[in-house]
Amino acid sequence: MMQFDKKDLTNQELIHIYTELIKPRMIEEKMLVLLRQGKIAKWFSGIGQEAISVGTALAMAADEYILPMHRNLGVFTVRNIPLHRLFSQFQGKPGGFTNCRDRSFHFGTQEFKIVGMISHLGPQLGVADGIALANVLSKNGKSTAVFSGMAVPVRVIFMNR
Repeated sequence: MMQFDKKDLTNQELIHIYTELIKPRMIEEKMLVLLRQGKIAKWFSGIGQEAISVGTALAMAADEYILPMHRNLGVFTVRNIPLHRLFSQFQGKPGGFTNCRDRSFHFGTQEFKIVGMISHLGPQLGVADGIALANVLSKNGKSTAVFSGMAVPVRVIFMNR
């Protein structure tokens, strides 16, 4: 029998982590059903990658910037974006973040410290470098996380602690 070493985490903290992990998975599964039914036009599934985005977002403070990619739904759910706003964004409806101009993860929000994604691999790294440099110069002790990659995500985190 395998023993789980929960370190110094309480049962309540473990339940919180599990809840944060399961939420994007449930959304992903529903979105794939809607995609197959033709009720939505596109969806970039991150099933199996939830722990990466959820773990990164949970490790960061709410006032630290994250630059996610297509398959990083967990960043948005951990940052507690109201689901009605998130789904309005995905469906290009009023109430989203871009006034009906977009239907995907190509949006950012200062309110939740998420910088909108750039589809091409790599360009977000320069933006994250700038944010991280600003943190270093202001000596505020904040970190910046950026996601880069597609099928096999590569994560680069600029730490400033």
